[in-house]
Amino acid sequence: MTYTRVNAAIPAGESLYNHVPQNATMPYHVMGQPLGRESLMFNTRDTEAEENVIQFDSWFDETSGKGDKPCIDAINRIVQEMTSYPIVMDGYDNSYMVSLDFANILKDDTESGKIIRHGILRFRVQMAPT
Repeated sequence: MTYTRVNAAIPAGESLYNHVPQNATMPYHVMGQPLGRESLMFNTRDTEAEENVIQFDSWFDETSGKGDKPCIDAINRIVQEMTSYPIVMDGYDNSYMVSLDFANILKDDTESGKIIRHGILRFRVQMAPT
């Protein structure tokens, strides 16, 4: 469900992957596998919950001189898509809100004449039985 939502928000010319193929060309985005862990009890109710972390990595070969803007625009689209409305799992009645936990853009200019922008987004999904 999350993959479908984000993929629909990515413009033509950009790709979304779970696993990046060897021949992939930038710009592209990678949705990592959710990393689950047992969470502590919520303050609002006495129940155990599961917290999942989903990370997106966005990769741009920035040779156009536009700086961070293409990467910023792309990660903003992903943030809006992930946080605008709850995630609903097919076949279940529960819905889960998503919050942005971390965002950053790194610049890699170690290759001569090439600048790579790496956008990193980390979201938290707290899942508790209703």
